[in-house]
Amino acid sequence: MHLKLCKYALIALLTAILSINLDLPKLDFLLNPNSAASAQTPDPRKTEADRLLDQGIQQYQISQFKAALQSWQEALIIYREINNRQGECNALGNLGVAYYSLGDYPKAIEYQQQSLAIAREIKDRLGEGQSLGNLGNAYYSLGDSPKAIEYQQQRLAIAREIKDRLGEGNALGNLGVAYSSLGDYPKAIEYQQQRLAIAREIKDRLGEGQSLGNLGIAVI
Repeated sequence: MHLKLCKYALIALLTAILSINLDLPKLDFLLNPNSAASAQTPDPRKTEADRLLDQGIQQYQISQFKAALQSWQEALIIYREINNRQGECNALGNLGVAYYSLGDYPKAIEYQQQSLAIAREIKDRLGEGQSLGNLGNAYYSLGDSPKAIEYQQQRLAIAREIKDRLGEGNALGNLGVAYSSLGDYPKAIEYQQQRLAIAREIKDRLGEGQSLGNLGIAVI
């Protein structure tokens, strides 16, 4: 009995490790489009906020999550001061990713919801999809698979609408994981096979490996 329990605990752990795909919101370093003059004289405050946003990504990529959190918090303050809604949206989304990586899922959800609201306000469909996907990941990590599926389905619809193949693949993979956690293995396999096909099409070797691993888990 103990061996059987350990086997299922290991499967659950591997599933979580192999399949959560966090998206950093798209960074847009365009100059202020509201005036021709701004194209020649960039706002130094926005430049600084953009630098902090980029710095945070570099820190996050080498697992310095707390340092990234600090950089993105500083960027967020500036974006709000200069009323740059796109930058604010990106910083909030990245803060949500950082809190997720630190294991604070309620905080991650709080920031992703704020990012989602702004993305919808400014019609940023890519950012909207990424926030929805990250919300799904956070709810999955809290053990709420039905809620995770709800968000991942919305993320999938947007990814398909805007032809975001990587985002589509991530959503499909995460849906497969969520259905696996609910014991619906045929559905899990269906989604993982779709994700695998996209990963191979776009040469996403990491995604391909994740899909193959999750397919192996689903058929155990």
